[in-house]
Amino acid sequence: MRAVARNVSVVGGGIAGLTAAIYLARGGRTVTVFEKNRHLGGRAVTHLRHGFRFNLGPHAVYRFGPGSRVLRELGIPIRGGVPKRGGTVMFEGRQHELPVTPFSILRSSLLPFRGKLEAVRLLARLPTLNTRPFELMSVREWADRNIENRRLREFFMSLCRVVTYSPDERQCASVALDQLKRAMLGVVYVHEGWQKIVDSLHSTAVAAGVNFVTSSRVVGVETNGRVTALELGGLETVRSETVEAALPPLEANVEGNPARVLTDTVLLAVDPTTAASLLSNEKVSRCWRTLEPVTLACLDVALSRLPNPKQIFAISVDRPYYYSVHSAWAQLTPQGGALIHVAKYRAKPSKMTSRDYDGDSIRLDDEAKRDLAELEAFLDELQPGWRELVRHRRFLPSLAVTNAVTMPSAYRPQPQTPIRGLYLAGDWVGAEGVLADAALTSARAAARAILAEP
Repeated sequence: MRAVARNVSVVGGGIAGLTAAIYLARGGRTVTVFEKNRHLGGRAVTHLRHGFRFNLGPHAVYRFGPGSRVLRELGIPIRGGVPKRGGTVMFEGRQHELPVTPFSILRSSLLPFRGKLEAVRLLARLPTLNTRPFELMSVREWADRNIENRRLREFFMSLCRVVTYSPDERQCASVALDQLKRAMLGVVYVHEGWQKIVDSLHSTAVAAGVNFVTSSRVVGVETNGRVTALELGGLETVRSETVEAALPPLEANVEGNPARVLTDTVLLAVDPTTAASLLSNEKVSRCWRTLEPVTLACLDVALSRLPNPKQIFAISVDRPYYYSVHSAWAQLTPQGGALIHVAKYRAKPSKMTSRDYDGDSIRLDDEAKRDLAELEAFLDELQPGWRELVRHRRFLPSLAVTNAVTMPSAYRPQPQTPIRGLYLAGDWVGAEGVLADAALTSARAAARAILAEP
């Protein structure tokens, strides 16, 4: 086994897997990334449709979040537009100015006078608020204890919903508050979509010497007190001299059994359900299956022009809706075009999987039909006449946003597992950040733990 001691197999070619692979390769390890799809990137991919660049739903980089620090460490550029703080908030069928700055708070008709004064005090308090004392408290409990005005309290909850992508009021108060603080410092909508980040990570990984095997299905991780091998299914479909050169020591298929990649270090940069399915040790993986994912129903619309150019961003207080014209700040469309994301935050995942829906390509169940109708109606309120200007549209009935809602005192596994040689990375791993921030920081933590091993 000493011959493979410096080999690391990374399962999953999303941003977590790519990030960890770069750190590991720069640290002197021989790294091979196994990705089941033909293309890398996972949920960070961008699709080009009629000249419009569609991310998988609304994505943003938190400018001063921990994930941005990881990308800067790796030399990955983040080029895009920083949206201004402002927009529309809807409540009980009426539109109001979004009260997120001292002046907009005073101007907005959403809050009564006393609510405005309390909002200004809350806005001043948040940037320096120590959130550690609230780690065992839900965000609803924090709001009920700390915000007196009822309408301001519900508006605050809608902001937490936006920054965490979750409508679950049981989620950890300290996590939601930290995200809100980061959002106040600004986000970036990436020029040409998140594919630019994926491509930069990929090229940086290649330059560092990382090997890639795409269209490869990992079916298991062998352990015997520690990791001994990966099991690959269907490898014959991707065998070539290039693949052979990328693979660590390999034992070929015998009598229909999966091919075995000999390795003593594996990093699983996949979702928790997939990670658990690859491991026969139920004692270690049982808790991974209990994590609750967060999903959106998302309608992405490309228009030849924007009917109401002033309506760029909106949220709803009493309905779990989000609306944003990302192309107002990032280069995503042909000249004059507009790309809009309209989303419904889901309390529970839909039974449907997320697939492109352009009007008749798939059959929607009743729940998905209701979600689609709601999102179209919400878009009617904000951009009347949009239907006549559609160049392309895509509906994702149940888009996975993150693999774990962070609850008070909730279990979130660390990158280093009890099995020697087995590590984890992803938005459900580690104690730092949520969403892409968690994916990036857990990838760095996992890589550092591997490099620290003798």
